[in-house]
Amino acid sequence: MPICQQCETKWSWWETNKVSTKLDTRMVCLHCHAHQYASKKTLKVTGGLTLLIPFIIIVPSMIFKMTLLDAIGLSLAVILSFSIVYPFILKLSSTEEHLVNWGKMK
Repeated sequence: MPICQQCETKWSWWETNKVSTKLDTRMVCLHCHAHQYASKKTLKVTGGLTLLIPFIIIVPSMIFKMTLLDAIGLSLAVILSFSIVYPFILKLSSTEEHLVNWGKMK
């Protein structure tokens, strides 16, 4: 579970899901109200999983010749699994970290 870098409070699974469902990259600690961000390592892992999800859905659909309804069910199961696991993957940083440092790419 993630730990706030400001107040060092360990977030619960419910708290993590509550603050991470917004489209904003900032997550506000429910205890000290400090802005927190996903760490660079978390961004790499979730980015890789996000690229892998279509293959987890498409390949079995093609191999087992699934109906559209089965493929939708599989998609929902994969998305639900990802949302259940995400709080355990999330590590927090008090500063926003980017995967690519565009300032040094000259």
